[in-house]
Amino acid sequence: MQGLLRKLWRAIENFLTRLLGGQGGKGRVEVIESVPLTDTDYEFLYMQLLDGVAHGWHEGRILRFFEKLGDRGRQKDWVEWLERFGTRLQSSASLNQLLATRMIRLGELARAFPGIERIGEASYEIGYQLYTKETATLIWEYAGEDEAPGSYTVATPENLLYSGETSDFNGNDSENPQLETLTLDELFNRLQNDPTLAGQMAEQLGIENKDAESIIDSLIAQFSPQEGKTPETAADWFNQGLEQANLGNWSNAIADWEQALKIDPQLASAWHNRGGALAMIGNYEEALNSYDRALEITPNDHQVINARGSALYGLQRWQEALECWQQVLEADDNFYQAWYNRGSTLENLGETQAAIACYQKALGIAPDFELAQTRLEALLGQKPPEDDGNPPA
Repeated sequence: MQGLLRKLWRAIENFLTRLLGGQGGKGRVEVIESVPLTDTDYEFLYMQLLDGVAHGWHEGRILRFFEKLGDRGRQKDWVEWLERFGTRLQSSASLNQLLATRMIRLGELARAFPGIERIGEASYEIGYQLYTKETATLIWEYAGEDEAPGSYTVATPENLLYSGETSDFNGNDSENPQLETLTLDELFNRLQNDPTLAGQMAEQLGIENKDAESIIDSLIAQFSPQEGKTPETAADWFNQGLEQANLGNWSNAIADWEQALKIDPQLASAWHNRGGALAMIGNYEEALNSYDRALEITPNDHQVINARGSALYGLQRWQEALECWQQVLEADDNFYQAWYNRGSTLENLGETQAAIACYQKALGIAPDFELAQTRLEALLGQKPPEDDGNPPA
């Protein structure tokens, strides 16, 4: 339901952006700053932010998101809410890997600005804890009989699924956006107090009534997804697959991306996503086939190469996995997840010293990378590994 509401609100946002885009400061929708945010408000705004990150928002766009919130974008308040949000996520029995990966990606981007650095750090930490919690579940479900818990490699979280190529964002980011982040209640109040804006919106929506209630009702009616409508284009199927993935419905997501590929077999992002979803349900062989098809279209996509390495790791094809991560590191030497993945693979091959060097390299790039720190301490003897009856990972 939340995914549906977010999709609806994005459509309304796009409509408002088109309506107000050429007006400069006139008619601009502004944030009402006097009312403190509730936890529900924080979560709604945060999910909007994560959706933007998933569709290619860069660091500057993220910074502007918080600047537009005015006094409701204070870093201290957001960090306190994130702590509460993280506690709730950790205590929840339901798992959401896509949420975790988006939080990690937001953290990586937001760290670039002191004004939102702590928000980024909190988001990254919570997302990573959630991600490793889910990865542990996958280990127990899919690991071989003799494989030690914890030995399953860390795939690049934010690249598990690709969402930008055919989304309604299209990777575009106006350098002078006119739309502020609002709730429907705030938009209602704005329409009541701005007859000019109400008249413009009524005209664009094709309705005679210019009262705020009629405009809001028309917006919701026009932009609500039609129940039972069958997707028609590759982009439609692709985005429906993303909605299914958001809900953790991997089989449905796979089916949707396969429909997209029937229409456009050259849609590399759909092959990439199909592979990621197949890996999530433990079908590594078929995942490899999808990654190979994606690489036929985009041969140098190191995100797909990294995901391919993770599938090979799941099949215990160690040397081939190493070759993938070597390719990734040749393209991006600061890709710390690939250094960790390489180290984990070398451990499985008994090459302890080489594994230590990889973990040290990962920590040199990301000092708070807990998985690498844990494995490094175990190998160096600073902290004995847990005695679980299995050899070290």
